[in-house]
Amino acid sequence: MAAANAPIAMKEVLTLPSIGISPQFITFTNVTMESEKYICVRETAPQNSVVIIDMNMPMQPLRRPITADSALMNPNSRILALKG
Repeated sequence: MAAANAPIAMKEVLTLPSIGISPQFITFTNVTMESEKYICVRETAPQNSVVIIDMNMPMQPLRRPITADSALMNPNSRILALKG
């Protein structure tokens, strides 16, 4: 199938290591992306934290000292859902 006929266009906007995310945390169990607005990354070392990446300001990730099994941002507002 030619790229012009593809149903989805993909473009790399950023790489998570470029904003300080360790490659060991870039896994399906640690990264969630609910929509095109937010990416959440759970980090477990050196301390437990959740990194929230607002795709409107991707070079300003927000780190919070939170312990959770999973984290997910609401796509419509700045509400973080945690599973503990």
